[in-house]
Amino acid sequence: MKTRRITKVIPLEDYTLILLFDSGELRLLDMNPYIHSEGIWGRLKDWEVFSKVRTQEGFGGLVWTNDLDYCPDSAFISSKPLPLDLYKSLMDVYSKRKRTEKKYKAAG
Repeated sequence: MKTRRITKVIPLEDYTLILLFDSGELRLLDMNPYIHSEGIWGRLKDWEVFSKVRTQEGFGGLVWTNDLDYCPDSAFISSKPLPLDLYKSLMDVYSKRKRTEKKYKAAG
């Protein structure tokens, strides 16, 4: 099985992530179960940390800090599909918000 790679990630205020995979699939990953559990994931409760999510260079996973990352295959399995035609609309809205709202400026 070919490993999927995440090419774009958009963090949302409800602690979900919109993910675009290299296969062209758009999916929604709910991070709430991880954030509200014990351990390292609890750091993501802080929006400043959560919103800094980015794709992992060369691996296609998600990364927040040097010791906090998420495998792309696990992200795919744990996420739910979204209609791909939403992608353009979402990117337009996100990029406008990112330019104007302070809390999105760190989201990269």
